[in-house]
Amino acid sequence: SQFSQKARFSADSGEYEDKKLTIFDKSNFSPCDCDYEEGESPIWDLRATKSIHNLETKTITHNNVRMHVLGFPIFYLPILQHPDWSVNRRTGFLVPTLIYSKDKGLTTTIPFFKVLGSTNDIEYRVTNFQFRGQAVETVYRQKFLESDLNVELITGQLETFREKSENVGAIDANFNSNVGKGWNIETKLSRSSQDTFLRRYGYNNSQTLKSEVSAQKILNNKFFKVNASDLQGLGPDDTEDKEPSILPSIYYENIKEGFYPGQIIKTELSALKLDNDESNEMVRWTSLFGITQQKKTFGGYLNGEINLLGNYYDIQERNQNNSKLTEFGQSNIILSSWWNKPIGTNLGDIYGIIEPKIKATFIGGTDRTDEVPNRDSSDFRIDEANMFLTNRFQGKDFILPGSHIDIGLSGITENSFIGDISGFTGVSYTTSGESAKGLTTEETEDISDYVASLTISTPLNVEISWSGRADSNDFELNESRTSASYNIEGTTISFLHNQLSKGYFLAAEDDREEAYLNIIQKINDDFVISANQVWDLSSGETKKDKSEISLNWNGGTQNCLAISLNFKRDPYADRDVKKISEVQLLLNFKYLGSIRKSEGRN
Repeated sequence: SQFSQKARFSADSGEYEDKKLTIFDKSNFSPCDCDYEEGESPIWDLRATKSIHNLETKTITHNNVRMHVLGFPIFYLPILQHPDWSVNRRTGFLVPTLIYSKDKGLTTTIPFFKVLGSTNDIEYRVTNFQFRGQAVETVYRQKFLESDLNVELITGQLETFREKSENVGAIDANFNSNVGKGWNIETKLSRSSQDTFLRRYGYNNSQTLKSEVSAQKILNNKFFKVNASDLQGLGPDDTEDKEPSILPSIYYENIKEGFYPGQIIKTELSALKLDNDESNEMVRWTSLFGITQQKKTFGGYLNGEINLLGNYYDIQERNQNNSKLTEFGQSNIILSSWWNKPIGTNLGDIYGIIEPKIKATFIGGTDRTDEVPNRDSSDFRIDEANMFLTNRFQGKDFILPGSHIDIGLSGITENSFIGDISGFTGVSYTTSGESAKGLTTEETEDISDYVASLTISTPLNVEISWSGRADSNDFELNESRTSASYNIEGTTISFLHNQLSKGYFLAAEDDREEAYLNIIQKINDDFVISANQVWDLSSGETKKDKSEISLNWNGGTQNCLAISLNFKRDPYADRDVKKISEVQLLLNFKYLGSIRKSEGRN
């Protein structure tokens, strides 16, 4: 009997009851797409003394069954049930997973999937770590009309740096919903009872867990957002005073057309309550009013912008013992003007556009950088993306009065013979006030590093890009990023090299340098080999870092078995996370139970 999706039964004899049962004696069942008439054999099959296909329950039951792979018997079961080809979801065991590593030994995971309704289900993943203990991962999913819920709960008795056998637990729950007129609400609860077991046992590689409630709405040109969050640090150096809470953050923004053509008016209002952020606690109220005007002039575009910024702070606790707690206001006026002009050029068959740009910025008002704990304005390193930002720190806590001029030149060309080329070069000059950190490694220069980038896409399927910053005094590279990729049908090779000056790392003895290599080779439509290698090149040495090799075979022409073999080596370690060398073998047999994507696994 040949069924849909190429499933096939053969038997010595059989019985059929209309729309109820089909019984096969001494049966042979396989879902593989074989040309039996040409003598082709299935990759795998099930051989049983009797097989029953229940058409009402859409279930196939095999009695005294042996599984054969490539003709060899690999296991025996007195009874085996699985859904037929018409079923998308069915309660039952899924395909187990086997992983071997030096640290954890043989890791065996046996998942059980239960359908609770048409829009919800639950999955239990029971895992035994040969040398380290046991854990159960419970995943619940439910879809509602305007919302969805995903909950992952992990419990176990595992070895940690504190105990040989410690009871541990973690939760990662997400609830998203659309309510009212355009409001989107996102709720996330993510906590762990112990700070390293999630990374060590492969559940979550993050070093922080964030729980939050966020509501936002976009209405025409208006944006509303309310957010409250709490952070749990999982790093080896994290302590309770490094786990900030925001209770809450309220933000409103309105952008509308101004009084004249090309004019835009922007209004921002926000309030923030911050607790326990590296022993800093404060309340901040912020208002911003800005006007931007654009006009065509001198063959290009002239833009002007004025922003009035006001902050009011209630500093309730500071991490500096000699700093007094206080309340104060801060006001700044931010003026900027820039001009740019796209210029079309051609040289024979090479067409291109070059665009010069110059911007002048002035920030006036009170300087409170020594009094305000800087909690939202992260440090930066000047590059093409932030050079022309009015406030490169992109926050409200660190407003540095002064003025600077930014000059840049970008260009792009296209040609069918040499390919597409784009590039940028620029520099910033501090004309008054204190020089911002991130402009140079010395943090005292008025002239920033020279910034440049170049990308070449050739018709030979090769793409090369480089970006970097050079010292304005001696042109020594303070940072560089080089990448090259080759992509042709069936083959992808990519290489990345990063270098960063030691001036950006406290107590560093040499520059930081590393390289990445990724190769993906497609043998045919079903067989793919991939490899990743990371090297640490710092201090003039070459050390192998993380390594990964993966072989994936996705069913072949018979489309009934997928095989994945993965090797991973990771020398990173902290107080509990051990160096990793592990091998993972995954087998996915058609109709015998699998979920295409395992949520939350890394």
